[in-house]
Amino acid sequence: MEIFAIVLNEADNVAVVPQAVTKGDTVSTPALHLTAAEDIPMGHKVALAPIPAGAMVVKYGTAIGQAACGILPGQWVHTHNVTDITERLCNEYAAAYRKRAKELESDA
Repeated sequence: MEIFAIVLNEADNVAVVPQAVTKGDTVSTPALHLTAAEDIPMGHKVALAPIPAGAMVVKYGTAIGQAACGILPGQWVHTHNVTDITERLCNEYAAAYRKRAKELESDA
């Protein structure tokens, strides 16, 4: 069966599958076709390219986590192989915001 996956940004290394995928199904995007390496539940992510351990998992153009292990194209991408980095990202964004606010304040 062919499943059309959702990719919103060319920087994405994962896509969202809008229906359940069975191992061996073809997962397609406008740019590629790959074979599902395992079953993937509806609404979950499939790797579009190799994601090395420690690399960022990118969905909708935004880092959403860090690969806890190497992830191959066609594999299910979820909490079993992605480390949650939400707190770290929030801290980085907050620090960048405070830095920019100080810059704008000193320019005034």
